[in-house]
Amino acid sequence: MTPFEQQMTDYIASREQDWIDLLKELVNCDSGTYNQDEANRASGILAKAIGELGFEVEQVPQEKFGAHVVARKKGTGDKSLLFVGHFDTVFPAGTVAERPFTIDGDIATGPGVYDMKGGLVVLLAALSALKEANAKVWNEVNLTVIFNSDEEILSPTSSPIIEAEAKKVDTSCILEPARPGGEYTFQRKGAGLYTMTVHGRAAHSGGAPEKGRSAVEELAQKIIRLHELINFDTGTTVNVGVIRGGLRPNVVAEKAECEFDLRVYTHAEREKAEKRFQEIVEMQFVPDTTTELSGGMMFPPVEYNERNEKVFGVVKDAGAKLGLDLPSVVTGGGSDGNVTGQHTLLMDGMGVEGDGAHSDREFIYLSSVVRRASVLALFLNDWPERIDNL
Repeated sequence: MTPFEQQMTDYIASREQDWIDLLKELVNCDSGTYNQDEANRASGILAKAIGELGFEVEQVPQEKFGAHVVARKKGTGDKSLLFVGHFDTVFPAGTVAERPFTIDGDIATGPGVYDMKGGLVVLLAALSALKEANAKVWNEVNLTVIFNSDEEILSPTSSPIIEAEAKKVDTSCILEPARPGGEYTFQRKGAGLYTMTVHGRAAHSGGAPEKGRSAVEELAQKIIRLHELINFDTGTTVNVGVIRGGLRPNVVAEKAECEFDLRVYTHAEREKAEKRFQEIVEMQFVPDTTTELSGGMMFPPVEYNERNEKVFGVVKDAGAKLGLDLPSVVTGGGSDGNVTGQHTLLMDGMGVEGDGAHSDREFIYLSSVVRRASVLALFLNDWPERIDNL
């Protein structure tokens, strides 16, 4: 590393306790997607932190969720970067009271510590180092940061904001956590949510079953055919995760519905799956029933892109300066990178190392906060010179 690069990484390491304190404050904010009051509190914490770095900050209130944070800092040049990270979690209100932020050696636990509040701290630490060092990227590049409150339900209100900003920038950096092996990612499956609803005819199951038309039976047949789309060779998966139907055991079900998830690596696979969904809708196994389909692809797939792989090469070079051999992986999980990656270069999985997302086993390696922030700072320091050749 050059003396300038060493200065940045030393600064990040010297403030490790500050980053841990901020992480504790965020994790102990019970910001489940639908816990609006606590999500707004997390929004305020992040707005204050990014504002103190000199960004112009806007909090965008939402009807059901916490306020999104959109922060901008103008540079003197024409290059632009976008950073995105979410502060909502999947956990219900009261989870923090049951298992607050806890440190045991190099392991830190608590709801959202890995997915993805650790990544938010990584970003703030890296930006702080760039500011302290008066780095070229800090002064010349236009920087936009979005902290959103609804990613865990596929970003229905924040995606339009994120997409609009992604169209303006040269590269997007997503602070989702590293994969369990510490990998970064620049290729993600698309994620869609769908609901299939069947309407039948109610009847007494003992006195006049022949007058009924079971929506449950019709839906059961269709669920079997939905799962026949699963193809591990192509990476296409369908999961019917929720089923609702009927009123009582002695009533022929008048209505039934299921909610299901689609994951695909390519747009072609998406089109193929959605065509089959419609064919299944039009099938009829129980006479006089009707079927409706709603929903769609919320996070479109990010297919392989050679330029994204070259961006990862800059990340790898940054890691090598720290003695790290950084890996990458293709992942089936969706993120806001699925949105930004449709419009600009993408580097995802830039957050902390750990595992156990969406469970009470969630943890991070606490030392990875400094480590990943250092990689990010070094990557960003090199990015203005390298972007023209990607």
